Amino acid sequence: MNQPLIQQAVALFQNGRFQDAAQFCQQALARVPGDESLATLWAMSLQNLGRDQDAAPVYRQLAQGRPEIPAYWANLGLVLRRLGEYAEAEAAYRHALERDPRNTGFLVDYGLLLLDMGRIADARHRFLDAVDLHPGLAEAHIYASLACFECGDAQRAAALIPPPEQWRGLPDHLREELATALMQVGRTSEAESLLMAPGMRQSLSGIIRLAQLNERTNQIPQARALMDQARAQAATAGRQEQIDLLHLEASLAMRDKDHAKARAAAESIIALRPHVQAEANAHFTLANIADKQKDPATAMSHLEHAHAIHFQLAADVVPEIAHSDAEPLKVSGKWLTTDEGAFRHDPRAPSAADSPVFIVGFPRSGTTMLEQMLDAHPHYASMDERATLQRCIERMEARGFEYPHALDMLDGTAADELRAVYWSEVAKVITLQPGEQLVDKNPLNMLRLPMILRLFPNAKIILALRHPCDVLLSCYMQNFRSPAFMVLCSSLERLAKSYVNAMKFWIHHQALLAPDTLVLRYEDTVGDFPAQVERIGSFLGIQDRDFLAQFSQHAARKGYISTPSYSQVVEPVNARAVGRWQPYSRWLLPALPILQPVADHWGYDLTVR
Repeated sequence: MNQPLIQQAVALFQNGRFQDAAQFCQQALARVPGDESLATLWAMSLQNLGRDQDAAPVYRQLAQGRPEIPAYWANLGLVLRRLGEYAEAEAAYRHALERDPRNTGFLVDYGLLLLDMGRIADARHRFLDAVDLHPGLAEAHIYASLACFECGDAQRAAALIPPPEQWRGLPDHLREELATALMQVGRTSEAESLLMAPGMRQSLSGIIRLAQLNERTNQIPQARALMDQARAQAATAGRQEQIDLLHLEASLAMRDKDHAKARAAAESIIALRPHVQAEANAHFTLANIADKQKDPATAMSHLEHAHAIHFQLAADVVPEIAHSDAEPLKVSGKWLTTDEGAFRHDPRAPSAADSPVFIVGFPRSGTTMLEQMLDAHPHYASMDERATLQRCIERMEARGFEYPHALDMLDGTAADELRAVYWSEVAKVITLQPGEQLVDKNPLNMLRLPMILRLFPNAKIILALRHPCDVLLSCYMQNFRSPAFMVLCSSLERLAKSYVNAMKFWIHHQALLAPDTLVLRYEDTVGDFPAQVERIGSFLGIQDRDFLAQFSQHAARKGYISTPSYSQVVEPVNARAVGRWQPYSRWLLPALPILQPVADHWGYDLTVR
């Protein structure tokens, strides 16, 4: 007998008359108390009016009155999440999923709650559960991609992005999330197309994301213009939009060297109590500002906060590494014997001209600058930082051969197959034009030197070196996304041990396998850039070396650069970062004895001045 009342309420709601719908439902419930449909419509109307605080008790009464209905618990969880009442929201979602465990909508919403709570690994599992249950659900794929990227699994993040034919029908908020996912895996042109589509650029969140994309691709004037446009609408910004806008302001202020503005933005982010990754980002920004203002104590305080957050995030993903003394870079302890290195000479292997040029070195040693120098030359093409050789190692181990010890057991056919895997992975990200040679820059390919020399024994390899203390400090100040690197950088001592283990692996295998290597010291490159350009040119047989010297202009034109130094390689060469560690020497003192053997090998002085 309540059907006419329900129909009137539905009509008001569907026409967007939420105030009238809320008032009507409240009055109708006075006449027919306990009607669940009217109560649900009342709560939904209150939600659409932004009155979550008033909607919550209505949903709570429905769920407690009819606990067997999962939708009531899910609705309660959603509104409590929006109110920031995370513990009760999680309990509500658990009740919903106990009653309907295969409901992908519940799983996705629960995953979003877990993201807000900073439990990124748990969120990833819920999104992946939804993908498994409904492989065609674009929403689940998008959020799973975002969560996998946050957990350091960029390969899976890229694979989870839904196919383009599903994009057109997505609602605006999912198109924006998809644009972010595309941006994170380097598909920036497609991300820009999504954000520039009719109806997208006018929304505040769409404007902010497009500005973030422009900043990330070094299109700074466009980013500033969009930021001004977003500021004009800031009065309507929700909490997350405020955080995103402040992050954008901080990034652009840092480029302008307006440290006061950047600090104010980062401190405002922390005051808004963002999710944990955003809080860590803000602390890294504040540490960077303090470093530039020559305040190492404040910088280290912010870094300690940031790394404490990162360690907890990583512990959820890789507890076996975080809660032990295990080496995060596991392969660094797997050294070949002389007999195992007998594969070095392979008559079937490609020539140097038909092999990639590999750039390796511990992270933050100047590898991105070297990559952009070569990419600026028309003969070379880089593909940004990719784990291409790691895919070859995975294929090798899937066939029952342990890396690196079983490399000498691979026959010519197996090596050809792995080379095919390598080039297949390359083809996914870059199409080499006739006459172009690939530049494969991945710092930790230094730990894949045996694989490089099994597949491409004639390849030219450039090893980037930098003062060990400057490397450690730069890594410690870096906002890495890889869980293994979050653990590795959790303390300067642990970072020093991993650095030494990686370097000892390289030193051992360089002596054993004798690769064709050019060693380039960062200090020499920034100290006498023309001389090092000549060395690189001579090593690679480059005649026209002017292109190499103009790399910063090329990097600015290139747009997207995946590495953390994307905003630095567009600047001219300078020596500001040489000896940066000295003001931080009291924090680095416990790491110096650990570093000493490697520093001695490369001739670096660890004297504190």
